[in-house]
Amino acid sequence: MNKFSVLTASVLSALMLSSVSAAPVTTEGTGVGKHGDIAVAVTFDNGKITKIDVVQNKENKVLAQKVFTELKDNVVRTNSVEIDGIAGATFSSKGFLDAVKAAADKAGVKLAAKPADTKKADSAMAQNQSYDVVVIGAGGAGFAAAVEAKSKGANVVLLEKMPTVGGNSLISGAEMNVAGSWVQKNLNINDDTPERFAEDTLKGGDFKGDPEIVKVMTVNALPTAEWLKNTVGVQFEDDNVFQFGGHSRKRALIPHGHTGTEFITKFSALADKMGIPVITNMKAEELIKDKDGRVVGVKAVSAGKDYTFNAKGGVVLATGGFGANAEMVKKYNPSIDERFKTTDAPGTTGEALYMAERAGGQLVNMGYIQTYPICDPISGVIELIADARFDGAILVNQEGKRFVEELERRDVISKAILDQPGAYAYVLWNDNIGKI
Repeated sequence: MNKFSVLTASVLSALMLSSVSAAPVTTEGTGVGKHGDIAVAVTFDNGKITKIDVVQNKENKVLAQKVFTELKDNVVRTNSVEIDGIAGATFSSKGFLDAVKAAADKAGVKLAAKPADTKKADSAMAQNQSYDVVVIGAGGAGFAAAVEAKSKGANVVLLEKMPTVGGNSLISGAEMNVAGSWVQKNLNINDDTPERFAEDTLKGGDFKGDPEIVKVMTVNALPTAEWLKNTVGVQFEDDNVFQFGGHSRKRALIPHGHTGTEFITKFSALADKMGIPVITNMKAEELIKDKDGRVVGVKAVSAGKDYTFNAKGGVVLATGGFGANAEMVKKYNPSIDERFKTTDAPGTTGEALYMAERAGGQLVNMGYIQTYPICDPISGVIELIADARFDGAILVNQEGKRFVEELERRDVISKAILDQPGAYAYVLWNDNIGKI
């Protein structure tokens, strides 16, 4: 072969190689979510994301569900991380998007800039629907109301304004005060009664509560807990109960995992099994009344479209409080001003209270807003070490001095902390915690 033919062969070989597509490549990236690292494995083909696998995460599986489904799908569809995260799961969304970006950087792939539209097309859901019962708010109370109504034969729908269900119930510790429970009996706590529970509740609320309503709660606490365990499937610890501040006995049942995730996952599964439609991203805006003044439905909005949900049997308003609405909090309790963060879920903004008021409801005791004593001073998120005080941990100030009874009410402890130098405290315990 002469020199010319060798050069020709080399050129042809180079042309052939340049015409073959590069093989897909998979790289891993890590971002920081709300509860730790989020690791992903991203597959790229010709500079496009074709697949994302979530390798590691410790996020709340209910709250972050759409991060790893809907948001993930949007990233693949748009080939971009410059898109909106999931409302109510901000930190999880950011951690996931940062992880994908890190994987792209490692692969040498430049992702697309912010796309013009990242929303899915509106569904063909009917804009006028009729049910026996409409429940507003898909937290623990809303799910309980929907499940119970359905079990009685009612046709039910559950509306939730946020992209995910759960609300405050999901992110709470979800302990449940119950007098005379099977766990108390396991621990030989045999002197607790609904009457004692009611006394503690009224005293702990400075006797502002309605005794008849308190009685309904305390008398029905045990059958409700048994319903949660036996019908809904909630698992409680069988060998431990908490004694919260203001209570004279250890009576708070503890769910598996010490968070409301146990409640909401079980409620969600049961609602699905029972055929209860749970419509997220649906914000109730107005209660509909008939000529006699009876509430017979709800007007709502989703993605700019108006919907009407007629309710032959009634509307259940289970939308929680307004702790995430700083302006509303300050309006009703000026002492809780801009200095305070919130432990509430992002959707706890209180508009439905005004909706009820416009329909003729009366708002009462709005100024009684609880502050939680042990939280992250930057984000406001509850610090789980707070529960250590129920097992014997103490609070000390900057001088190392104990300054409050740790089993006092939350408002008492909060005020005591704010009165210390620097307005903060430390939680202190040793290996004997839980043995005191």
